[in-house]
Amino acid sequence: MKKIFYILASSMSLIVLVMFLFAPGFLLSESLPDLSGEPKIDASLRKELSLGSDEIPFIMLFNQSRLASWEKLQGAPLHMVRRYDIIPGVAAMGSPGTIRRLAREQWIEGLYLDGSVFVSGPVRSEDDFAGESSARMVNASYLWSQGINGSGVIVAVLDSGINQNHLDLIGKVVGEVNFVKNEETTNDLLGHGTMVAGIIAGSGEASGGKYVGVAPGARLLNVRVIDSEGDGRDSDIIAGIEWALNNGADIISLSLGGLDLGETNLPVTMAADNAMDAGAIVCVAAGNSG
Repeated sequence: MKKIFYILASSMSLIVLVMFLFAPGFLLSESLPDLSGEPKIDASLRKELSLGSDEIPFIMLFNQSRLASWEKLQGAPLHMVRRYDIIPGVAAMGSPGTIRRLAREQWIEGLYLDGSVFVSGPVRSEDDFAGESSARMVNASYLWSQGINGSGVIVAVLDSGINQNHLDLIGKVVGEVNFVKNEETTNDLLGHGTMVAGIIAGSGEASGGKYVGVAPGARLLNVRVIDSEGDGRDSDIIAGIEWALNNGADIISLSLGGLDLGETNLPVTMAADNAMDAGAIVCVAAGNSG
């Protein structure tokens, strides 16, 4: 599995790249195997299984066609959460026994904990963007003078939502979706997503042109994957990446904490790699526990 990511020092500089781009029935074995040395169960999920929870959120990857695998899951004692096209897998809720039995099925490639992601650090008022020096940090004014300001580029912001009524962001959002359960809105109830959107493409209208995003000509996709408390899940991140790619994102921004990438989080890594193979750039914050 290749891991090609554009890792930036902080969310404040993540958008500098913009400036340069412009079976029938499901049969499970009855016996429960010893999990020690079980290669199909990821270490994080194995740890969760040891806690004895009644139901665990997890992601399963298939080693055969999606359709054939989905058919085999019919009637399985689990709750399906999401089906994906960007990766050969699904997100589900299941009991420890179900997960252990799934690990014995030959058509299962791997089982992973549907881990938590979060937005860390205090967030100031939406009217006081934390990115006031971002454009200066990357010398964006030089590129602006060359006619490079992000025009024609679409950036998907996977975050807590975007307040489209903010003066700096009016008319910037060209598409939106909400993946947060139990909060039926695409609006930003936290402030972090609006801050990131302003750093990326803010017009500077609210400050009379003083605080401008590094790519004020870019357009945004509002992909809400973080709730009002600052929490989210890997399964929603994967869904957000898939949606962003299908809706024309040139760049996908993941300014999140706790998002482990690489072999420790194969489902999300696979989704990001596949998005990049399809032509998008995936930007992941390297600071703030990212």
